[in-house]
Amino acid sequence: MKIHETAFIHPRATAIGLVEMGPYSSLWPGAVARADMNRIILGEGVNIQDNSTLHTDSNRGIFIGDYTLVGHNTMLHGCSIGRGCLIGIGSIILEEAEICDGAMIMAGCMIRGGKKIPPGAMVIQKNGDLKIFERKAKPILSVAGCLEYIALSKRFKEGIFGPFSKEEETEFQNQARKILERMGIPVKG
Repeated sequence: MKIHETAFIHPRATAIGLVEMGPYSSLWPGAVARADMNRIILGEGVNIQDNSTLHTDSNRGIFIGDYTLVGHNTMLHGCSIGRGCLIGIGSIILEEAEICDGAMIMAGCMIRGGKKIPPGAMVIQKNGDLKIFERKAKPILSVAGCLEYIALSKRFKEGIFGPFSKEEETEFQNQARKILERMGIPVKG
């Protein structure tokens, strides 16, 4: 394992094997990053929320780019996810799927193996069918959510709990805009 000194692993999360966690990345309660056959690489500011599972096989690892938010109860298996993305609650992303920079996979989607989601696309699942809306994602919300989780990990270490102030929320949005501009991802939202 290669865990950056600023990364956060909740006491009830599990990281096994060839896991690499970049600066300010985090694993939350019940999350499992099981890299027993290949690498799992989390970029800067990535958060893997409660009860999500990341697993690899001998041929495919997992790569998640900077400032990507992975929602609760998500399953990722041998896939690649870009920077500034949202993977919504309860989504499943399978082998060799590629989620490009700035995309938003909304709650409950299943992205089958080998599927490529374009940059900045918003994806929903309706009646079992995936609907891909190109250039409709709002990656500023995803990156701001990642900044919240960086703050939450610091709060957790200090035993501080409670809502963020409106000023803090505004600052997350302002910082997110700068991060997206630096990464060259179009700012929407």
